[in-house]
Amino acid sequence: MSENENILEKLWFIIEEKSISNDDSSYTKTMLNNDINHIARKMGEEAIETIVAAIGQTKKDTISESADLIYHWLLLLKKLDIEPEEVYKELKDRMSS
Repeated sequence: MSENENILEKLWFIIEEKSISNDDSSYTKTMLNNDINHIARKMGEEAIETIVAAIGQTKKDTISESADLIYHWLLLLKKLDIEPEEVYKELKDRMSS
């Protein structure tokens, strides 16, 4: 199994740890202390930046913006108390249809 295969699980674990930490200087903690509208807008901003990078910028920019988008997607799930596995199950169910 490659190191990258569990990267989303590792990132989710870090987000969960930071969500219960007392480190108010943490970007993750700060974001999760905001309301859902703030996190959703930030995710939307990252989605737009990913699209712009894909259309007119370099592969490196698209990769970077994609990482930002995935991170903020996980923050959104955390704020809504949705486990990533619930989304993975939905994808799996769709693949079997």
